[in-house]
Formats: sequence, structure tokens, C-alpha cells
Amino acid sequence: MYGDYHTHTTYSHGKGSVEDNVKAAIAAGLREIAITDHGPRHLLAGVKLRRIPDFLRDIRNMRDKYPQISILAGMECNFLSPRGEIDLPEEYADELDIVVCGYHKGIRPLKVRDIGFFLGNLITKNGKRTLVRNTDAYVNAIMKNDIDILSHPMHDCRIDLDAVGRAAAEKGTLIELNGKRVSLKPEELVRLAELGCRFVMDSDAHAPERVGDVSCEKSVWEMSGLPEELITNLDGTPEFCGKRIKRADK
Repeated sequence: MYGDYHTHTTYSHGKGSVEDNVKAAIAAGLREIAITDHGPRHLLAGVKLRRIPDFLRDIRNMRDKYPQISILAGMECNFLSPRGEIDLPEEYADELDIVVCGYHKGIRPLKVRDIGFFLGNLITKNGKRTLVRNTDAYVNAIMKNDIDILSHPMHDCRIDLDAVGRAAAEKGTLIELNGKRVSLKPEELVRLAELGCRFVMDSDAHAPERVGDVSCEKSVWEMSGLPEELITNLDGTPEFCGKRIKRADK
């Protein structure tokens, strides 16, 4: 595995520092790691806006200290409404290398009318209206924003997988194989591949010792029968749709 593009630190609800994750990535033999703490509208785990400058400075310092590995500044943003808004702070967007985005509970909605979007996934998970809202949130967010990776799709949030897969394939947004939880079944991976999607295998590490650990998804991928070439971070660097990264040869 070349890089791990979804890891958390104490800036959100991870257990280790940026340096702890970097050291773990080096020990695991990775060439690249992204620090992707939660966006600021996550009530329990979001990076506070006032702490984002410290977050970015910490990553820059680690780049100087550990030049043998590429360290990317990222954020795991949150869907905020069916209209496609995400909590990517505009004032810091140009300083990020990668944007991951997914559905999470405990989000402060943009407007009162959007409360139903979140309540639907708690109360009427299988309702038709909930499915439409969820799918709209994914598709509109993909098309309106340069989201590099969709984190754990289908987790806590039912979607029309065909509609989301078509949008992701058109935009070049990668589908995550999440190392913390199995969110996609083998047959769903096959369908996404048929729609033209490509994938990235991440740990979603919330502790340094889990950086680079994608073991829970390996068996699911093997059951799908899909070729490993569709996983973009095996033996090489993935190309992200946002094209924010200026990689230097290592």
C-alpha cells in the first residue's frame, strides 16, 4: 500500500498526535499519509475553526522533520444538507491537499429545515423520502465540490448506489474501502466498478497503531473478484479529482 488517506488525530477524536500518525505510517512502510480530521460542523469531533491554523502548522512542521514520507493536510468533511453543502472552510480550502467527505451523525445543519435530513437516518432509515434526501446529498455534494474520496458510503446512510456511483465516476471521486468498518458488500463493489468507479483503501485510523491497517476490507474485496488494479493506492499514487497535491519525488 503506497499511502493511507484517511486518518484522525487529537485535533478531532483520534488518540494520537499528527507526529504519532506519521511515525506509525513510516513504521508501516507507507510512502504517503493524509491527516484528515473532521470538519468543523461535527458537534463532537470537528476541528474547531480557531485550531485549523495550528493543525496546518503542525503538519508543515512534520514535513520538515520527516522528509522521507509525504504528509498531506486534509479534512474529512460532512454532508450538511440534500442540496450538496459540505463543511469545508473556504478560508482554508486552498491550504488542504485532499478532501474526504462522508455522512456522519451529530452534525450541526446549515438550516433548521435540514434537521429532517439527519433525523430521517435515525428514525425512518428505510423510508423512501430518507433515501431520496441521502442520495441527493451525495450526488449534489460530489458535483458541486471537488471531493477526492467518499468515506464509508452506505454507513448510517442508505443511498441509491447507482446514482452515487455514476456521479463519482463522472467527477473522478474515489470510493473508499474503509479499514474501520465494512460498509460495502462484494456485490455493491462490483456494481460500482461496472459504473466506472475506482477505489482507495484507507484505514480510517483513530489510533496510531491502526494507521495502514485495512485488513477488514481485504476479504470483502477478494470476495468481489475485482482486480486489484482498481484500487488506486496499491503500488502507486492515486490521482485525486481536486488535483490539489503538488507531489515531489521521494
